[in-house]
Amino acid sequence: NLKDIIDRHQRIALQFSGGKDSLACLYLLRPYWDRLTVYWTDTGDAFPEPLELIARVAAMDPRFERIAGNQPGVIEQFGIPSDLVPAGSTPIGVIAKRGGVLIQDRYSCCMRAIMLPMHERMVQDGITLVIRGQKNADGLKAPVESGAVEGGVEFLFPLQDWSDKQVIEYLRDEGVDIPRFYELLNTTPDCKGCSAY
Repeated sequence: NLKDIIDRHQRIALQFSGGKDSLACLYLLRPYWDRLTVYWTDTGDAFPEPLELIARVAAMDPRFERIAGNQPGVIEQFGIPSDLVPAGSTPIGVIAKRGGVLIQDRYSCCMRAIMLPMHERMVQDGITLVIRGQKNADGLKAPVESGAVEGGVEFLFPLQDWSDKQVIEYLRDEGVDIPRFYELLNTTPDCKGCSAY
């Protein structure tokens, strides 16, 4: 029961990506907005369309926190993201060759620019309940399931058994102005300058 889970916690985070699932979670949790804080990681290189949605969400809920992700700084330090990383473009490869282009895999870039700043903020704010729009049908997801407790933090995925179609239908039923990019893309793009996707 959603209410019972929420009642067990004082510090609750809804991790918002700008995607359809986190938007559906936001609306589903409307009765609890006074109890939770919506967190969004700003990569520093976001597309205009997700930024418009973020502005709408921030205006809806007074407890909205923007976390600095600094994707440009991550790229400067660790290299451009790619699905293919030649050995000569790894940190050791660049040192051994005494030069070259530093390249990191795309998941490491996302971790450094988005997920790690989010995690660090959860720890800093003492969050004990993390809510996400993660679904079983998602191709890429965290290795935890709804109800898991790790390091004193409980995870709640209210949409875990929903399909993508159910999420869109729910948003339509709620009268939500659905961003156009939801219809065109399977996932919300995080960084304009991503060289991996």
